[in-house]
Formats: sequence, structure tokens, C-alpha cells
Amino acid sequence: MENFTVFMENVTVDSTTEILTYIQLSYGVPSFIQMVLYFFIILFGKKYKKSSFYRLVLFDLCTNIFVYANTWIAIRLEMHPSMIFILKAVEYYIPGLLTALKYFPYWFFHMHFWTAALLTIHRMTSIAFPYAYENFWNRYFWGVVLLCCVYSHAPKYLWTAWLYQVNIWNGQLVCVNFPGTLKAAINVVAAFSVTYFCLNLALGLSCARMASRKIEATSSKSNIKKKLNRIALTYSVVYTAEVIWSVLNAANGFWNFLPAFFVKLNTNLLVFASDLFTLSLPFIMLIFDTNIRQDVFEWCRRTRQVSQQGTTVFVSH
Repeated sequence: MENFTVFMENVTVDSTTEILTYIQLSYGVPSFIQMVLYFFIILFGKKYKKSSFYRLVLFDLCTNIFVYANTWIAIRLEMHPSMIFILKAVEYYIPGLLTALKYFPYWFFHMHFWTAALLTIHRMTSIAFPYAYENFWNRYFWGVVLLCCVYSHAPKYLWTAWLYQVNIWNGQLVCVNFPGTLKAAINVVAAFSVTYFCLNLALGLSCARMASRKIEATSSKSNIKKKLNRIALTYSVVYTAEVIWSVLNAANGFWNFLPAFFVKLNTNLLVFASDLFTLSLPFIMLIFDTNIRQDVFEWCRRTRQVSQQGTTVFVSH
């Protein structure tokens, strides 16, 4: 398979892609704002500072904020001719950045597994070592984060060179595609998808079994633990949906069993699958976490009051 060059400024867009983009914006923008809001609520909230679980949630939210922002720069904007000027400006002022950003979805693929798995592992350690797990996670938190980041890059060495290379040639923004390298990368993703699916399923079932066997007193503290367990397990289930799509997409490269309609919209559907997991945590926490729900409602109440006061002052003036 020979390399080929795409002149990104000559791209055309169809009505289906435009409709899907509007759908993505309709749920994506509010969800992204919600993620940022939750991040700052947990970061500055005193009630969350001593909990290692919420430190992992912060790590997760931070990762997902970058994942979602990167999908627009690396994948979505280039589908729309009217948005190419943004990408061209990025490449002009920071040469090589777009090439790196188009690699990041593969790096974030592995990071997504760890952001889901760490929450489940944390709950398992809280059940198995109720008096020692907080000290462990608080002590080794940054080491665990660094290890996840390094590990997520390691699969890159299973293929060579870049998957895409973005440059400005003679005033034109172009993307050089390397289909041979891309095929190797997809095969690596397929293998890891199956592995992550099995590991995530095993962790989820093990955590659920440990939680069901643990006999806890009916106290407010035990209720908090149950809610955190539900958050971790629900998040694990949502992650499974993303991995299943990755497995199906990779398998289709060998057996071509997906309908032509799905193959044509493959990039958009893959983005939807990523969004399902990337944007889900705030909603899961809003459902299961009383503290988060109270803080969000309080923030909304204060924001409404400030808005009303500002309107009153403006009218009276």
C-alpha cells in the first residue's frame, strides 16, 4: 500500500456528516462544560481533598477533557472545509503539532482503559484493605499516573513512523497518509481491544463479587462506599461499549462483515463510541454521588442568583 497525500483544503462535506456534527455538538458542548465544572468542583471542594477516589476521578476528568478537545482538532474539524483555516493556523504557528495530535487518539485509547480500570481497582483495594488503601493511593498516586502515561505510549513501538504527517506545502495544508503503518496500528488496537475487554470484564465482575460478599454496617460511611462502587462499576460497563466498537471495527478490516453504510460513516461512528465513554462520567456521578449532586445544584442556584441580581441592577439603573 503506497503512501498518498490529501489536500485538506480541497475536502468536501456531505449532508450526513453535517447532520452528525450538529448532533455531536448538541450533546458534546453541554457535556464538555459539565466535565470542566465537575473538575473544578472536585479540585477546590474541601470534602473531596482527602479522598484518593476523587483524585482518580480528577485524573479521569482531566484525561477526558483533553480527549474530547483533541478529537475536534485531530479528527472532526478536517471533515468541514470551513474549519480548515483553524488547522492551518495551528500548523503554521506550531509546525508538527497536528501530526502529534493525530497520534494522540491511539495514545488515549490505552489511557481510557486505565482511567476506567483504576477506579475499579481502587474500589477493590478499599474492600480488601479498608485500613491501608487510602495511604497507598495517596502515596503512589503520581507514580501510578506516570506509569499509565508511559505504558499508553509503549504500544507505539509495535509499529514504525507516524500514521499521518501534516504539513504546509506551497501554502496548502496537506496530510500524508501511511496506510501500511495505519494497518499495523489497527491490528495492534484490535489485539489490545480484546485484551482490555477481557481485563475490564474480569475486574468488573471481581469488584462486584467482592462488594456483594463484604458485610458492612449500615452507616453513612458504608453508604458512601456503596455509591463509589456503583460509580466505578457503571463506568466500567460504559467503557465496555467503547471497546466492543473497537473490536468490531478492527475485525471488519479482516472479514468485511459490516454494512457499507457503517463503513462509510466509520469515522463518525467511532467518534460517537468514544464520546459515549469520554463524556459519561459526569452523568454517572450526578446519578450516584450525593455530594456532587448537591454541589452542582448549589452552583446552579448561586449562578441563577447572580444572574438575577445583575438583571435587577441593570433594570433599576
